[in-house]
Amino acid sequence: MGDGGLRNGGRHSRRLPSGWTPARTLLGAFILLALTFYGLAVLFQGHIAGLEGTSLVTPIQLGNPGLAQKQVPEDVRDILKPTSERYIGPIDLDEAVAQRAEEVNRTWLASTDQSWWLEPGYHLSYMEDNPPYPFQRVKRVDGKDTGVLAIIAPFYDQDYYKGELARAFFWRMKASGHIIIIITSYQEFPGIIVNPFDDRHTTPGDRTIHEAVDGYLHCFRNPDSVLPPGVPRILLSESDFHDPNRRDGGGSLVPWGLPKEYDLFYSCQGGDWNDYARNWTLAKASIKRLVAELNVKVVIMGRDLTKPEDNDLSPLISSGHIISHGQNTPWKDFLRYIESSRVLFAPNLHDASPRVLAEALCLDVPILVNRHIVGGWKYVHSETGAFFDSIDNVVPAFRDIINGLQRGDLHPRGWFRSHSGKAQSVYKLQAFLELAVGDQRLKAAQELANARITY
Repeated sequence: MGDGGLRNGGRHSRRLPSGWTPARTLLGAFILLALTFYGLAVLFQGHIAGLEGTSLVTPIQLGNPGLAQKQVPEDVRDILKPTSERYIGPIDLDEAVAQRAEEVNRTWLASTDQSWWLEPGYHLSYMEDNPPYPFQRVKRVDGKDTGVLAIIAPFYDQDYYKGELARAFFWRMKASGHIIIIITSYQEFPGIIVNPFDDRHTTPGDRTIHEAVDGYLHCFRNPDSVLPPGVPRILLSESDFHDPNRRDGGGSLVPWGLPKEYDLFYSCQGGDWNDYARNWTLAKASIKRLVAELNVKVVIMGRDLTKPEDNDLSPLISSGHIISHGQNTPWKDFLRYIESSRVLFAPNLHDASPRVLAEALCLDVPILVNRHIVGGWKYVHSETGAFFDSIDNVVPAFRDIINGLQRGDLHPRGWFRSHSGKAQSVYKLQAFLELAVGDQRLKAAQELANARITY
């Protein structure tokens, strides 16, 4: 065989070009490597200079030069200012958002092309490793990233470096041109977290971040007491995005028509943090009172009732008045227990719009809610359930709900579908962002997401 054949045990023979020696080859490789490092250093210096200058476009040019022409240069210092110094519209956008969301819906329904990838609407994505918690992506309903990020909880403060990394990530994303909002999904956040068993708290220094976000989806009765002034906001919770028409392998929010086996449903995963957030002290006292006076049958999900501190419930467990199920109940079965109950009980106080309230309403189960709950109070209506304040009025409140069911006055699922749910909320979130930051910044954030150069 010729030189192109196989020699030396089947290996291809490779000869150096004429005039090249191993030493010259090694020298050439070193020269090429040095030139590469020099080029990278020049690019890095240009990148740093751009960050210290006034152009928002400079860091984007490195990843995608064509992207720069699609954005209007903006002074980075302006975008890092408190939103109240840049935003000039109304603070409470609920009414304007409702009108704009209806326009989005009408336009979509009138469209001749109903392809799923063209459907409008934004929603909060599932948890991902990137960006790290407590940041979550906001995506279109077709799953595409929007370049909008949401902060859903305080930064971790038991580890200094984790907290500082999260704060640095916020400012880097903000300076890059991403839109960042806060969704009040975590107890009193962004207010003071009072749960003594929590490892996430709002620090005084975080107020600067809270003032610099582009908007708030909040759950508060009195947002002025919690949120910074001058930042656009809307009463919209993560729990509002539940789809009452969902039925799949994971679970069903469409009622199955199951028979009612329990009078009351209560969920608490146990442990100090959950016991505080779900108000186990009031829950236990109320359940004992309801059993004693109305002979109710209660299902308690998630809590281990065999521990010594719950020995006082042993007689009620033995008598069958309390049924307990552990923490590993699949969601689809969890939902079936809700539907099998006449009333969902939420004595929670330090809780930001519990998802279980929306799940109960979807399943046509009325709710009995602590009047002083942080969020989720908006779900209580004459058609959905009742409030109670303490152990002193929990029995009459429960009785009122049962009487309403017997009269046919309660329509929890119908009310939720008319006032909340995914179909409405995805349009509301899109409308809110359009009104709070404008189409220009939304398009720029979308380009950042498409380029994938920031996270």
